[in-house]
Amino acid sequence: MRRLFFLILALLAVVYCSGCAGTVDKQNDAAKKQSYVVQDVRGKKLSFESKPQKIISLYVYGDEVLLGLVDHKRIAGLSKWVHDEDLAMGAKEAKDVPQIAESNPEAILALKPDLVLLPDSSKPEQISSLEDVEIKVFVYPAASRLSNIPKTIKAIGGAVGEPEQAEKLIAEMQKKISAVEAKVKKMQHEDRKKGLLFLRFGAIGGKGIIFNDIMTAAGVEDCYEAARHTIADKPGTSRILSKEEVVQANPDYIIIGTWSQGGAYKSGNAQLEELYSDPALATVTAVKKKQAIVIPQGYVNCLSQHVADSVELLHEAVYGK
Repeated sequence: MRRLFFLILALLAVVYCSGCAGTVDKQNDAAKKQSYVVQDVRGKKLSFESKPQKIISLYVYGDEVLLGLVDHKRIAGLSKWVHDEDLAMGAKEAKDVPQIAESNPEAILALKPDLVLLPDSSKPEQISSLEDVEIKVFVYPAASRLSNIPKTIKAIGGAVGEPEQAEKLIAEMQKKISAVEAKVKKMQHEDRKKGLLFLRFGAIGGKGIIFNDIMTAAGVEDCYEAARHTIADKPGTSRILSKEEVVQANPDYIIIGTWSQGGAYKSGNAQLEELYSDPALATVTAVKKKQAIVIPQGYVNCLSQHVADSVELLHEAVYGK
């Protein structure tokens, strides 16, 4: 009987040890899955043993993407501009990441990052100054148009070890935009409105800027080009329209992107009153009908997943829900 008892104990011990070995193997496999290699826009390969836990981003739209990809505890610092509610649509998300990352190597090194994200618009000397002090830098393709925002999200998602979350973010963005585009498709062409963007220095627009893409997706015709086609300008360039050209464009809606930079410039409402009271613009449909939309400049320049919110807002402001 005692021999049987000890035999059972021995068998249980073998089973238990086998289970332990299996658990260790699974943990090792999980650890291996955490390690990965990515290649940045320069063609440089970066290896990670595990997902970075102290990430710094130094560009406002990269900040917004990062905030949507990772647990904010993994962020060691962001650019100062992401905290400006007029400029960044991610400002509210960024409130629990108060640390501002200065761009000089000493300040960044003090934050002890395991990854720094920089757009490909960064100066080469900025990148090299960080790499010279052995800071790991991933350079990603910065979006300039709506169509290449997914590429930016995928690149940053890969760098921080969150490719699946990146795909989810892209899918959510595209779902919102597609819903608006479906509404636009059902509209009669004659029902579509013309719009013109005003920033603090005047009317601007055209196919070379992100807001032109936002207007198109929202079903609003950017009438900047209509005023420009009679002018001997180089194609693809952008400049401020004169008041005479604004009258010629005759927008149904004026969209004012406001960014006072802490009170350094006029507020959007002050600019709006100036437009409404300007006798040179009195014949413009948007002025006569007082059809102006004042929005934070973050909605105008948005180059992150939040661009979908810009498309939704503009469509609803012009056509209703």
